[in-house]
Amino acid sequence: METQQLTCSTDSISTARAATDRTPFAKTLDGLRTNPELKLFWDCIWTPPATRDQFFEYAGQLRRFATYSGGLLGRSPDFLAGIVSAWATNATHFGENAERVQEFHRGCRAANSILTHAISDISERGRISEHHLLRVVARDSDGIYLSGFKQLATLAPYADVLLIYPYRMLSQAEASTALCVAIEPGSDGVKVHARPGFRGAHEIPDESIDVLDEQDAIIELDHAFVPNANVFIDGSVEQCNTFRARTGMTHPAWVQALARMSAKAQLYLELAQRVLDGGPTSAKEPAVLLAKLRRFATSTERDFAAALESATFDERYGFWAADRTTLLQGIGNFTERIEGAATLLSQIAGLDLICPKPGRTSRQGLLPVAPQLSDWTLFTNLSSGAYGYRQNKYELAFVGDPDRLAAG
Repeated sequence: METQQLTCSTDSISTARAATDRTPFAKTLDGLRTNPELKLFWDCIWTPPATRDQFFEYAGQLRRFATYSGGLLGRSPDFLAGIVSAWATNATHFGENAERVQEFHRGCRAANSILTHAISDISERGRISEHHLLRVVARDSDGIYLSGFKQLATLAPYADVLLIYPYRMLSQAEASTALCVAIEPGSDGVKVHARPGFRGAHEIPDESIDVLDEQDAIIELDHAFVPNANVFIDGSVEQCNTFRARTGMTHPAWVQALARMSAKAQLYLELAQRVLDGGPTSAKEPAVLLAKLRRFATSTERDFAAALESATFDERYGFWAADRTTLLQGIGNFTERIEGAATLLSQIAGLDLICPKPGRTSRQGLLPVAPQLSDWTLFTNLSSGAYGYRQNKYELAFVGDPDRLAAG
């Protein structure tokens, strides 16, 4: 994978971070964090719902935030907030490190921190690369030192904190990799190898799809220091293999995912309608294509509503949670349809993807998070560009085989 190294040494960290802060996406993210209309959203995402009303308020804020980006932002910032909040509510799972987890949660909430996670291991030819596994290489009284790689760190160039923990089940022989830690991406010994953005295809970066590109990355650590306060699991295979089930961390994450998917399906419908309203296209039977996209949007919204109605107070975790099977069924339905929806967009555009009609590029303002992004830029990038291709592959990789996931 072609990458660009964003942090490489102590001398260049501040320069690299400053450059990152000037990108279109960084401006978009800052706007979301400081938007007064989203204050309740920021309060809700760090508070596990204790009542039915709080649950519906929480889910409603997730859905509302997803509308700002049309469901195109997958990791920022509510996905990880829900996970960390579940950890803090069930901190006893972390044993002697329970207070560290709760203090970390309090700090993130107070700072409105934006987190992402680096959880998957580097693979070579379909197999996990043992040579690149992240592991403890040294210790002292103040903390641990880590070396190795992690990937799937969407949003890594822009996050305040990286959470590192295993995505897969570990064997007892892998105790040195049984870790759950938090580290800042600009720390000494941390390199972020990010995929380049998409702005090269556009003349004006601020009006390109870069305003919505979270840039997945590979994280490289070379004797990177993690203070004890940010070490939550160290060497316990059993804690790593069970902390999803015992903290309930996936429940808020799946609610966020389905809320985002509902917003994304609606975006596809509204974007197609706006393009068709902009003038004649070469599409055959545009009304039929719109009807298919409308059914896609309606069914995804219905799945989201059904998941919310299934919610009960889960005594195991101490907060309200939607039924897992209902959630995963809705997520699976969306995953199976998203590539077909993208195909419908390309059919609506037809030859206009190659040579757009005059005036088709000027309409703006569909997405609150990026009002300067024209309909046509968004439309072409979703239906035929690299951004849309990666979006679809992300949706498929995010849950894997939906039937296998639903089966447990």
